[in-house]
Amino acid sequence: MAPALPKLSYVLTAHNRSRYIREAVESALAQDYPGELEFIFSDDCSTDDTYDIICRCAADYTGPHRVLTTRTPRNMGLAGNTNHAVSLATGEWVIRADDDDLAAVDRCSVIARAIAEHPGCTYVATGLRAFTDATADEARAASCIPCGTHAAARVVSLADGPISPLFPGANSLYSYKAWHISVYRTFGPLDEEAYYVDDLSCYYRANILGSGVYLDNVPAVLMRQGSGNQSRGGDDASRGYRAIVRLERFNDKYFNVTVPPLTRELAAYRTYAATHPSPNLAGLLNAIEEDINTRKLLSTFWRRGTLNRIRISRRLGYKGLFSAIRCLPLPVFAFVLALGRRLKR
Repeated sequence: MAPALPKLSYVLTAHNRSRYIREAVESALAQDYPGELEFIFSDDCSTDDTYDIICRCAADYTGPHRVLTTRTPRNMGLAGNTNHAVSLATGEWVIRADDDDLAAVDRCSVIARAIAEHPGCTYVATGLRAFTDATADEARAASCIPCGTHAAARVVSLADGPISPLFPGANSLYSYKAWHISVYRTFGPLDEEAYYVDDLSCYYRANILGSGVYLDNVPAVLMRQGSGNQSRGGDDASRGYRAIVRLERFNDKYFNVTVPPLTRELAAYRTYAATHPSPNLAGLLNAIEEDINTRKLLSTFWRRGTLNRIRISRRLGYKGLFSAIRCLPLPVFAFVLALGRRLKR
């Protein structure tokens, strides 16, 4: 007898994404999941017609699943909007989606099968496939084809030893957006300042509470690049001088703003650990603290001079020609890197 499929809450958060939101919502509503599924489309007080498009798509839906459209009471950012949507969820699991990405037609199905086959897991990581506006037609076609026909599961558990604060399999791309509801219920809502590290917070929480299932080579998420999203400072997918300068300046901001919410998260984890002692958990908490300290260092990388960059590079063990060039003043570094990229074409 096949294990029962869990009830899923598919949460799509949106903000000022009228150009892409229809495709994102329609790829969600096209899910082939045979179990119980609800869609929660949450708009974060968009100033364009994103929410109107969401509502029209929902009204046109004739499928078997529940659809809920909602708006935040104020602009709350990605983490706050996620909290708002999750507070309305009734599923055992939350599957998160972004407003400019696409989902494979069987995204929910492959995640649910992994959950059913691995009781006690608290998150499922699937592969992702990146695309740009230039390859959007190919991505749309790919989203209609089941991605998990031959899915192979790999379990990662804190019981096997401390888990790196960087995602396991750092050389592979995964979408960390399927979480057991306990990730939110045990530690409370996400810190609203965690808008750049909401997935990282959930990843830490899930590892503390249970194990992860990795579906290697299963591109359940088609992630759009260069659409001005929050990831990596709104990269426009170009690789020229101006893009390099913008992203490097964003790095300082990114590391700076992620320290406070992660510090507060760590305090909550230590409180939890006080009543759930474990040597492996202690190792993870120490690794998170080390990651936070690294962020503090990197938050000053471009705000101070060359000697500071050399000091940080040495302390973090950076080596090689690229690391040496990156210690130069930002305009020089960006010029050299952009020139090198152009010559490689």
